[in-house]
Amino acid sequence: MATRREWPHVSVAGYDSDGLALGLAKERGVLTHLCADAREAAAGADLVVISTPVRSISGLVQECMAAEPSPRLITDLGSTKTQVLRELDSQSRSSFIGGHPMCGGETAGVRYARPNLFDGATYFLCPPEELPDELFEFMHSFVSCLGARPITIEPETHDRIMALISHVPHVLANVMMSEVGSFEHRGRRALYCTGPSFRELTRVAGANPTMWREIFLENREALVESLRTVATNIHMFCDDLEREDELGVAGAIAKAAAYRQELLHKGDLEPAALYQITVRIPDEPGLLSRVMTALGDANINIEDLTLHHYSRKVGGDLVLYVTGEGTAATAGAVLETMGFPTVSVPAEQAVDR
Repeated sequence: MATRREWPHVSVAGYDSDGLALGLAKERGVLTHLCADAREAAAGADLVVISTPVRSISGLVQECMAAEPSPRLITDLGSTKTQVLRELDSQSRSSFIGGHPMCGGETAGVRYARPNLFDGATYFLCPPEELPDELFEFMHSFVSCLGARPITIEPETHDRIMALISHVPHVLANVMMSEVGSFEHRGRRALYCTGPSFRELTRVAGANPTMWREIFLENREALVESLRTVATNIHMFCDDLEREDELGVAGAIAKAAAYRQELLHKGDLEPAALYQITVRIPDEPGLLSRVMTALGDANINIEDLTLHHYSRKVGGDLVLYVTGEGTAATAGAVLETMGFPTVSVPAEQAVDR
């Protein structure tokens, strides 16, 4: 969809093992031609994009390479790179470049596709040594035209980073969800006592078991190393607690706070200028859309938001982040006018339980 937004008359042939998904792709205008298999879809293509579970990627690269005429360039969207490149022979690597866009959402499949998904997103490219310069330049330009920011990275470095920022959080979310779900004391289950912090921490728990099983196993070397490092840090924090080492505990928190501020600065957000607005809204169809429309009509830019849903009866807390005290006051007034009391505090002072 992003490609056809940039080049409306481009031909996009496609294949999927799910016939219903393939039909929906044609119906929504994602594809211009439906194919019976991957080889047919790849024949004569300027670019082949493989978007499948990671363990099937190398086999599909070889299948597409066997198409007549052979495609010019093949790429993938998988979140691990080292093993895929290990499994390809030199000839395949001369026509393949690893790709991994850092974007997406909780919903999956062509039904939820949108052309602006890549806008402003980091897009990692892992070119093998065998790849000709002109093909790398072609892919780099293509990614830029989609609206993404291409970044060249070595496969091993990519997988180490992904282990830390993506795969470890999924493991921890699964572990915490299982631990809390199974904990009961004197007839009271911990699962029924959770608040927004726990819900946000475990948002990705249980996500797509088939896909994540393959990712964990495919990137197991980097993932195990990262998990052991995290476990060591947890043990060190436990030691500080047992010793009642206030400086050690405070130091761990301060270190995390400093890195958090650096992360916000990297995203062009000034932590000191951010305000958190919390508003309880009922569970009503279309209400969130009306709230956001009202704020938009007041020219209020939302830097970030989270919805902590409790139940259909209670509704949930909508947590908004805006820049500046004046903007926060205006947003609060808009929401108060709609009948929703708000609490606004500087983001640095916010406590999310």
